[in-house]
Amino acid sequence: MENTSNYGLKRWDGEDRILHTEFNDNWDKIDTAIKGSADKAAAALAAVASCGNCKIATGTYTGTGEYGVGNENSLTFPFEPKLVIVQNKNMSVADLGASDTHKYGMLLAIRGLSAYGLKTGLYPIRFTWQGNTLRWYGEVNPAYQLNIAGTTYCYLAIG
Repeated sequence: MENTSNYGLKRWDGEDRILHTEFNDNWDKIDTAIKGSADKAAAALAAVASCGNCKIATGTYTGTGEYGVGNENSLTFPFEPKLVIVQNKNMSVADLGASDTHKYGMLLAIRGLSAYGLKTGLYPIRFTWQGNTLRWYGEVNPAYQLNIAGTTYCYLAIG
């Protein structure tokens, strides 16, 4: 008779005499191993729950072509976001400084900040945080505000 390599369970050859005590020994080892795994999984879940769990929301919106004070973009989330990232859905390149073609702009809003500077701070995007809602506007053009008419923008919020 041989034993398995991980838990030392009994393995019989064709000529071995099988005893019920060996079966019971195997079941005891299996039961102990399963209980140990279940206890570890429960402890891991409790540890994650005590960390407050990260919340994530994603979605899209379509630009209206408006910009400036009174024409703010607005996103409301099912939780209070700490970070919001917005980018043009059709672009495969993200330029945190906005390019001269005004196509690759990306918004990075961190809770607590009231502005985000494009082009080394010359064209700020202004933020207003109210609970679960982020509002923003830019004073240069709809592209800098990430609000080009008919353009789809993707967002990711982390809370």
